[in-house]
Amino acid sequence: MSDKRTRADAKQAHDYLLALGELTVRFAAVERAPRYPDSHRENDAEHSYHLAISAVELAADYYPELDVGLIAQYSLVHDLPESQVGDTWTFGISEKDRAKKELAEAKATKILLKKLPPHTAQLLERYEQQVEPEARFVRFVDKLTPGIINIMAGEALTFIEDHGVKTMEEWDSGKAEHTARLQRMFPEFEFINMVQELISKTTAKHIFKT
Repeated sequence: MSDKRTRADAKQAHDYLLALGELTVRFAAVERAPRYPDSHRENDAEHSYHLAISAVELAADYYPELDVGLIAQYSLVHDLPESQVGDTWTFGISEKDRAKKELAEAKATKILLKKLPPHTAQLLERYEQQVEPEARFVRFVDKLTPGIINIMAGEALTFIEDHGVKTMEEWDSGKAEHTARLQRMFPEFEFINMVQELISKTTAKHIFKT
């Protein structure tokens, strides 16, 4: 197979790789709320890998009509705006603060779309439009991953130490609202709603040692 690409093409590829390398370094520096067993904060690069492998597995097993390759790609780009504005923990967040978070991320997305290499830019733009079922699936599975990490965390209990959730009643109150919101947002993925509820119960057992 002959390769007729030019030195100009090689320079362009070189520049793309440098830009993506810089983005990856920034992305991996963004700390999230969940902590690993060694107590370090999960970063966005770790989270995106976790989401990608989890969403692909769920789609392959339970939603074979979805494109797992596209799901993997959307998982990799879904949080890229946080490389500009950081991560905001949404447990118990007010609607006012949620609106601020969404506005900041929307502004960051516009900036990124002008900077990113073309394929990555169009993936991010398509993901943010939330039209394709694969994009919506990734956004929903994304909501499940913090609970999983908190289950893995051992004694690094994010909800108790960082958010002051000390009783099962406080947990149930926050999670009931969260679950209802997800059901309203993603009615087409009833099965994932069932999985989310199970993860919430397992997380509660881990937190409160019940």
